[in-house]
Amino acid sequence: MSNSDPQDEATQQRPWSEPSDAPASAPDPEEEAQAAPSWLGYPAESTEYTVPHTYTASGYADEEADEPGPDQYVSPPPPPAEHYAAPQYYDPPSADVPAGAGMVPPRAGARPPAPPADTHPTDEVPPAPPQQPAAAPPEYPAHYPAPNHHPGPSYPQQPQPGAPGQTFWPQAAPAAPAPAARPAAAPPPAAPPPPAAGAPPHESPRPEDLLVPDRPSISDAPATWGWRGRINKMSAGAIKPKAKPAELGHRKAVLDIQHGFSRPMTVVVIQPKGGAGKTPTTIGLAAALGAHRGGYVVGWDDNETRGTLAVRTVNRDSQRTTVWDFLGALPSFERLDARVGDLSYYVRSQGEAYFDALVSDDHPGNMAQIGEEEFRRIHAVLQRFYRIIVIDTGNNVRSPNWQAAVNAADVVVIPSTYQRDVGYSGSWVLDHLLQTGREDLAEHAVTVLTAADPTIDGKVRHELQRHFSARTQNVVEIPFDEHIATGGPIHWANLDDATRRAYTQLGAIVVSALVRRDLPQR
Repeated sequence: MSNSDPQDEATQQRPWSEPSDAPASAPDPEEEAQAAPSWLGYPAESTEYTVPHTYTASGYADEEADEPGPDQYVSPPPPPAEHYAAPQYYDPPSADVPAGAGMVPPRAGARPPAPPADTHPTDEVPPAPPQQPAAAPPEYPAHYPAPNHHPGPSYPQQPQPGAPGQTFWPQAAPAAPAPAARPAAAPPPAAPPPPAAGAPPHESPRPEDLLVPDRPSISDAPATWGWRGRINKMSAGAIKPKAKPAELGHRKAVLDIQHGFSRPMTVVVIQPKGGAGKTPTTIGLAAALGAHRGGYVVGWDDNETRGTLAVRTVNRDSQRTTVWDFLGALPSFERLDARVGDLSYYVRSQGEAYFDALVSDDHPGNMAQIGEEEFRRIHAVLQRFYRIIVIDTGNNVRSPNWQAAVNAADVVVIPSTYQRDVGYSGSWVLDHLLQTGREDLAEHAVTVLTAADPTIDGKVRHELQRHFSARTQNVVEIPFDEHIATGGPIHWANLDDATRRAYTQLGAIVVSALVRRDLPQR
């Protein structure tokens, strides 16, 4: 099929000529090829190659086109390429074809194509593209009939990418209207005012703030003490009475005991008067710390002679090793490859109290004493394997090991019974700390008043409370307990509830004092 325009071939006519009597000449092959229009779809009879029409700015034309005759119709030239518009006419359809057939109207609710992937939306609405003026319809000659135009949907002419200035008709969908302007964004919140002079700096939120806090509230759980606790237990939790202030205070003490430190801490129990309750206080404090902290607590009997910690602690395996045996094996524990499991041979586990006991020598014929250097070496090894060391001391404040223990102390605990002479001895040791340059220990000292008898003189009790409250940081009272009064081994589980709660309160106060001593070194 040739590239000729069917409209041009249909409208072109050859000029008329008079018939002649001359014999007909042989038909020209080129004229026969032009006689049958190629737009009918039939191939030309001639097999010779014909030069296709070439499209120019003035339309389709052959290279050897003849000059048009006077009666030959010449189609008007199209407008320039940049303003070229497709002709808006076509052949009238037959009577059985309705007007507008073949044109696809735009789909209802059609939207413009999505923007390219590399575009980024902004808050500003882009301005609508400028509308180009529509090209004026071409003027036709008077002898050419007006086009039979059928109304139909109009389609905007949009330039296609890759062909600037060239337009195509028709398009698939009309241009979408410009999007409505978005509402103005709310103004940003005002910056907070700067902190006042001397106020602590504001900390920014941390990721840990989104987690559930590990420290539970002490008032969330129902009561477990007294008749309130019995109702909660009998109802299987259906009735949950709230805990009383005494129970809430005990819960807070347990949480305070579990506070961490930046280094191993040492607590020393001192009292020059014998029988003041140093050993029971050492056992009760170590048991409260171990039971609520989960271990890593040791009670050490640093008596310069024969102490009583071996008598008052539990010895289920009938161990006979003492601090002197441990001192003989000390070089093996001073090595870097020392193991905590090897230490269990020299200490006595206290079971449910979760602390170990390093007892002193009770051999009748041994006259040796632990000196300052021996104390320093033992204390250094114990700090490698335990977090809290509770030391029970003797009665001689001038002994080198007594002085070494006080020098290594972070907090001192002064026990006393409800007797004036024992109270006097405890107040005297505070003066000794002040006069030997240990003011910090005297300031953070904790006093423990222990009831050695079931009956207590109220007046003496009031005087002791008032005196030590003025000289020490806190005063804790331990009630009378038959299990302690027997003089045998002290089992944490066999103590009265009131006694265990009192030692727990003592442990919380001691840990709070340790925290205050630990903060300046962090």
